Amino acid sequence: MDPAVEPAREPATDPGLNTAVERYYDITLDLYEELWGEHVHHGFWDEGQSPALDGADRHAATDRLVRELVEHAAVPAGSRILDVGCGIGGPALQLAGPLGCTVEGVTLSARQAARANEKARAAGLDHRARFHQQDALSTGHPDAAFDVVWAMESLMHLPDRPAFFAEAHRLLRPGGTLAVATWAVRDGALDADERALVRQILQHQVMPDFSSLEEHEGLARAAGFTDVAVADWSAAVANSWDPAFARIPQIDRGPAAMRDLARTRGVDVLGFFHAGPLMKKGFDTGVITYGALRAVKPRP
Repeated sequence: MDPAVEPAREPATDPGLNTAVERYYDITLDLYEELWGEHVHHGFWDEGQSPALDGADRHAATDRLVRELVEHAAVPAGSRILDVGCGIGGPALQLAGPLGCTVEGVTLSARQAARANEKARAAGLDHRARFHQQDALSTGHPDAAFDVVWAMESLMHLPDRPAFFAEAHRLLRPGGTLAVATWAVRDGALDADERALVRQILQHQVMPDFSSLEEHEGLARAAGFTDVAVADWSAAVANSWDPAFARIPQIDRGPAAMRDLARTRGVDVLGFFHAGPLMKKGFDTGVITYGALRAVKPRP
């Protein structure tokens, strides 16, 4: 082998983390769906807007986040899309419905994949949207299989983000687009209190660490992407953790109910309830950020 050529690096997988993520989403699937509906992700509002208490506002805001990423990444109608971390299929069904895309969704949670397939059948979209329990870094798809790799709020669970960008590059056809929306952390050094807050969020949300938006941009470029564009959406999505939107307190019926829930589902489920106040503090202090990334695989 030419010493100047580095061999391909195998992704650093963490079976223990994958199992923890799978379990978290298995045991919280009905909680998320009961409270947040079709989407397990943030909403998007214009400056000065606040979330209303009614469900229509919640659904409009989460639907809008999908549309904003479609617009930011210029996702073409009719695209073949790999949805990394598809959840219960909310964004994928928007892509398959109004945009007429064909979507393959992957998630570590078998329950999420099954529920997403149920929803696709109910919507009459199962011919264009299919969901599988798979590791996003080892889907088995061939090179250049997709027009778009879509990752909405899933990168935070991946311990090897360079491997994700490399795999997305491999899976995209030349000229194809990577579309990412992700939680992030403020760039630069954090003080002790800020680091403690981040550690709590990571623990309760079953995530290995956060990257800054600037780091995401660097990883995309290092993987060979061009036309990389990053947008900071922190202010637009921060209201998602307002109690009127997150609604987590509405099912917190006191210590006895929490003990019963932990007994029946396992103590991990309690992280769902701790997340809201921690994330709100993160956005309020600017420690937690949120952004969108578009990147293009260059043509030969």
